[in-house]
Amino acid sequence: MRTVRRLVTVIVGVVVFARLFLSVLPIWKIRYYGIQIAARIPNELLPTSFTVLPPPDTEYFGVWDVPAEEARRRLVETYGFNQMVRAYLHAYEYSGRLRCEVASCSYRPDGRFGKWQLHVRLFPTDDGKTELWCHWERNPNRSPIQHLRQDGYDPEEGKRRLRSLLDEPLSDVDAPQE
Repeated sequence: MRTVRRLVTVIVGVVVFARLFLSVLPIWKIRYYGIQIAARIPNELLPTSFTVLPPPDTEYFGVWDVPAEEARRRLVETYGFNQMVRAYLHAYEYSGRLRCEVASCSYRPDGRFGKWQLHVRLFPTDDGKTELWCHWERNPNRSPIQHLRQDGYDPEEGKRRLRSLLDEPLSDVDAPQE
């Protein structure tokens, strides 16, 4: 089993590496393609960092009435978020199709090595809008062990902080949109 996991890790790594250097790709596309590849492989064959998980229901925030590309741009350019490379990959089945995250972004109010971060994931809806899922957590750049143990993980605090940051209307609902 260990040999198979290593082989799969190498294959996934080579594919992602090849896609990166064969064309210039933004971070979100590299992650998106990684999810597309990893989602076809049973999680038990993948190293933990390449498994594809559904986002926790408690993290669902609402719908932003803009396309995902625009939502991603606004988070980075207007609200000071950074796109993340190293974060778990998320996707979930909806209406018989896989809905994959198209951005994983962090906002660190006290800088790159501050104690906390707001982690926001973007998922496109079928009608061209963007679902937001979020949580507040320890910054892995400062406290990697506490981050992995989810010490301080708080979806409600994440929602509160995201609501206070965004000065745009959102459709707050309790379940993912079709």
